[in-house]
Amino acid sequence: MKRWFIAVTGCVLWFVIGTAWASVSRVSVLVHLEDPSQKAFLMEYTFQGIDSGTLKVAIPTWTPGWYQTMPYSEGIRDMQAENERGEPLSIQSVNHYSWRIDTGGAQTVRLRYRVLAREEGMGFFGVAMGPHHAFINGAAAFVYEMDSKNVPHEVRFRLPVGWQVATAMDFASQSEQRPFGDVRDTFIAPNYDELIDDPVQMGHFDVREFRARGVPMRVVFASETGNILCNMDRITADFQRIASVGIDLFGSAPFKRYLFIVHLSGRGFAGGLEHLKSTVLNVPDRRDLNINALAAHEYFHAWNVKRIRPKVLGPFDYTQPVRTRALWWCEGVTDYYAYLLLLRAGLIGDRDFWQEMEREIFTLENNPARERVTLEEASWNVWEGNGMGYGGLSYYNKGKVVGFLLDVYIRGVTGNRKSLDDVMRFLMERYGYPKPGFEEDGILQAINRVVAQDVSALYRRMVASTEPLPYDEILKYIGYRLERQSTSTTYFGATSMVDEVGRVIIQAVESQSPAFLMGLRAGDIVMEVDEEPADRRIEDVVSRKKLGDPIKIAVWRRGSLVVMEGKIGGETRYSIRLTPEPTADDAVIRVREGLLRGTTRVSAQAGVD
Repeated sequence: MKRWFIAVTGCVLWFVIGTAWASVSRVSVLVHLEDPSQKAFLMEYTFQGIDSGTLKVAIPTWTPGWYQTMPYSEGIRDMQAENERGEPLSIQSVNHYSWRIDTGGAQTVRLRYRVLAREEGMGFFGVAMGPHHAFINGAAAFVYEMDSKNVPHEVRFRLPVGWQVATAMDFASQSEQRPFGDVRDTFIAPNYDELIDDPVQMGHFDVREFRARGVPMRVVFASETGNILCNMDRITADFQRIASVGIDLFGSAPFKRYLFIVHLSGRGFAGGLEHLKSTVLNVPDRRDLNINALAAHEYFHAWNVKRIRPKVLGPFDYTQPVRTRALWWCEGVTDYYAYLLLLRAGLIGDRDFWQEMEREIFTLENNPARERVTLEEASWNVWEGNGMGYGGLSYYNKGKVVGFLLDVYIRGVTGNRKSLDDVMRFLMERYGYPKPGFEEDGILQAINRVVAQDVSALYRRMVASTEPLPYDEILKYIGYRLERQSTSTTYFGATSMVDEVGRVIIQAVESQSPAFLMGLRAGDIVMEVDEEPADRRIEDVVSRKKLGDPIKIAVWRRGSLVVMEGKIGGETRYSIRLTPEPTADDAVIRVREGLLRGTTRVSAQAGVD
């Protein structure tokens, strides 16, 4: 009771402080769709309780969960405003994402604009529409008054006859018997952040419902064609098992309801996007969807990143990129937990788990970017990367491997009395939304607290340096070793021919290849290779060299002799295998079994008692 009281008190205090300087006291929105063929929504806002001469209205420049700038403002058209008497008000564009409305002293302002459905397929990051379906990712459609993000927002829908609405938003008439609202309801969000973190599926779709540890959950299957191939009942049963073990891990659910929106489409972004109490999964429709790992990843985000988060990830600044060095924890460790949830739910076996860890280590160890970019750098610079990392390093991949190693390490040094689960629960208790998020060193401090010792050196080696990961010194705690074998391949990047008079002529040189970087160009006539007369194709010479060998080439180019030196390029590939030690003692086996079963000595003893 005390814990719940503190959380509610914090929420109310945060709300009061947040609204103290608001320009408006209430925001109501009508989402109107009359003709889907027009590919646009009409959005009608009512701002009430205005105490300012101007309203500053904006659309986000990015959407939480995807760390790339998005051109949402390009989909906003025909913006108009009027006062309570229907008199038009002046609107001026301030920049590419915001507008200023002169209220003229009005206490109520109505704002109308159209949102174009510009995203292909069923939708994901933006707004999509078809003859029998429509989708809104909130950041792409709902504007906000910049000084009033923390005031309540109400949303109603006016849609074509027969259309349904699916969203996880609260609504006025919700009850135990009716946990999800529909098109007739007025939906309620306590603030703008939560408004846009509840995606909305509209149109015709199939629904399955279940409860996980007493929490109502819904799965919406929406298809572009209306014909659904996948086994919806089996998928729903799997989701129920995943949802239940997630709640078990933390002891409770941080949401009153949860919604899985499954877009069955071969177009658009393929993957999943997390939201506060829902997720959107976009996958091609087939009989075996094989989306349990994707669903588990996005579902676990309901705790890790939506509640457990760095300070900059809520409340949000939507006007510019926000940076944190902890995205590897938010995404990579979440992906590690996706497979733990599947394992604990009985949806994969031990062998599947070890093979997944082997695959991730294989990917990482064969990625040369691990020697250039740290996990923290990949997180911080993601806005300049591809949305999943930076400089060739994926924080999903290395973060997942580091999460695995941290879990093993914590279990090992505590004799399986603690695990990464305890770190997650500590972070949830200390920083879970609506409490402020953790500082940049918050993860390290949480681990130190759980293991009761300073692990700074190990932590920084894994996340803040490009040093090799300490596989051997950590895997010993579970009686495993990492076996690797290397093979090298050579690469030069030039093709040549021997003409009818015996000259070796370069035909093509790949951009940025070793041949290109040493100065070789198409049309060069090769006179010597390693100070010997050239009498064979350059490829034949290179095939006899090894990775890193020097090469010296003299060519005749436009009447002059040009001599250049370089090295044979290529790559070393590693095969990876996690191998159990045959002589593991009881303590080691206990840690290994704890990892696989999701137990600690403390939880096992509690079960016996």
